[in-house]
Amino acid sequence: MTAADPPAALRLDRVGFGYAREHPVLHGIDLAIPAGQTVALVGRNGCGKSTLLRLLAGALHPTSGRVLLDGEDIAALGRRAIARRVAVLHQALPPIPGMTARRLVRQGRFAHRGVLGMLRDSEDDITRDAMARAGVADLADRPLESLSGGERQRVRLALALAQDTPVLLLDEPTTYLDVRHQLEVLDLVADFARRLTVVMVLHDLDHAARYADRIVALREGAVAADGGPADVVHDSMLRDVFGVRGRVLIDERHGTPYCRLDTPV
Repeated sequence: MTAADPPAALRLDRVGFGYAREHPVLHGIDLAIPAGQTVALVGRNGCGKSTLLRLLAGALHPTSGRVLLDGEDIAALGRRAIARRVAVLHQALPPIPGMTARRLVRQGRFAHRGVLGMLRDSEDDITRDAMARAGVADLADRPLESLSGGERQRVRLALALAQDTPVLLLDEPTTYLDVRHQLEVLDLVADFARRLTVVMVLHDLDHAARYADRIVALREGAVAADGGPADVVHDSMLRDVFGVRGRVLIDERHGTPYCRLDTPV
């Protein structure tokens, strides 16, 4: 890192990981993610995207190399210490009968308030602000099971925001959402990203190119491409990383690449 480079909020230093020694999922991953950057992880199913995100969250520990959070080895940090600095939006939330949106979002304050603080029924200003920013304040007393998919996802975003962390990790935040709700959620993430470091797993390349500052493409557990959307998303990347033939065009309105997919290679 040179004197002109921003400090890395997250760094993977020669990281390898495997659920079994004979079946490595990731190998030789070197990434530095500066504070304030929005990164999209893309690639085919099984290439290691979600595993990489779990390593960044400290939910998994590498079998080789190190994951650093603000220069500290994340393996040496406790779960609560990590939760004060990294919020995670997982693909799905198990059903919780009777849970209201307000009660769920309040769970995001546990790392800061502790058990005794959570026993108090009052919500703090950060909880209220998180719900307002995610556009779900009017849903506060609604049971989660009564909400639409898009509403539930916005409530889950409010839960992540309520942790009040500088880093936000999102694993396929648009899964199971229709097109309108996908755009609503990604527009919210883009608004949050002005103040946060964001890493998100996305399947839609057009969304990745539009909403991320940087795209990291994985292939067979290694980094196949890394850079700005215009540098990464091109015809040969579609072929080499995704195994499809296609054309990459430029969206005149947003100035970002978008794909027209033709056939599998």
